[in-house]
Amino acid sequence: MAKVVVAFNRIHPETLDSRPVDTMAESDTEETINNLKAAIESGGHSVELLEADENIFEQLKKAQPEIVFNIAEGLRGESRESHIPVVCEMLDIHYTGSGPLTLALCLNKARTKEILLHYNISTPKFQVLQRVDQPLNPDLHYPLIVKLLQEGSSMGVSEKSIVSDAAALKEQISFLFNTYHEPLLVEEFIEGREFTVGVMGNAKPRVLPITELVFSKPRGIVIFTPDAEMIERYPQLWKDGIPQPMHRSVCPAEVPPELKTAIEKTAVEAYRALGCRDWCRMEMRLAADGKLYVLELNPIAGIDASYWLPRAAMIGGQTYAEFVNEILDHALARRNHNNHKSQ
Repeated sequence: MAKVVVAFNRIHPETLDSRPVDTMAESDTEETINNLKAAIESGGHSVELLEADENIFEQLKKAQPEIVFNIAEGLRGESRESHIPVVCEMLDIHYTGSGPLTLALCLNKARTKEILLHYNISTPKFQVLQRVDQPLNPDLHYPLIVKLLQEGSSMGVSEKSIVSDAAALKEQISFLFNTYHEPLLVEEFIEGREFTVGVMGNAKPRVLPITELVFSKPRGIVIFTPDAEMIERYPQLWKDGIPQPMHRSVCPAEVPPELKTAIEKTAVEAYRALGCRDWCRMEMRLAADGKLYVLELNPIAGIDASYWLPRAAMIGGQTYAEFVNEILDHALARRNHNNHKSQ
């Protein structure tokens, strides 16, 4: 059994200042962190919790774990999700999940899409905007969706993110630049069914039961919605109201066999193209003409038992603890394989 450190970023509402509440979307609650710890311990491992802040290098050096279970999203910077893997590699400590390059590429939606296109995996047409007055590529056609280039967990996404004309596009671009101060991604909005797909493993990746997101209105999208613990623990954050989801999830998705096969094949191809390891969740849309488009990949997906990826694993027959320990087992197997090769 292994000595494991869980590296995480805890929610700290006091650091918000004047920033939007969804800037905390990728941090984890106490409940999520403690449940993950308990799940790993149920596999017979010893677990230490370490917050991935500015002191993490010295803390890991002192802790000397056999492996780090990494769910840290990073504090800041364009490649923030790579922080823990880089530190681990500097200290020669093994860790779960994808490496620094994959995490950096997947956090940047444009770089992800460029690699997908290189491997002939369909993704919507797009453009990166670095300034408010940057002209729109005439090859892009409305409706469009405007996103933050280098964020996840639907940060910056709202009903106004889908735009149908130049005036709405200008308004949303101005809002996002002035609010989040980051580059933006504009892409053609694919009107159709949306699926979220989990992949586990390495040499022979397996696809978890497919989840479909069923929206309550046309052109529905996933927006940031806090979980129950976040609402209860931090009531001061919801003075302007609690965001309400525009979707429900169905798992396993009701899809014909040929579509299921296509989704699973595309998921594995995307997983391999970006160099993902151990686990990942990704989004796809099915256009009216039957073409599948990969929207983005999340190699550090939400790991709370109530979130899409763990729920898909549980619907597939695993307990939460078995799902968590499978991730750890894949990483330990990689470590043992690499050690064997070096002998």
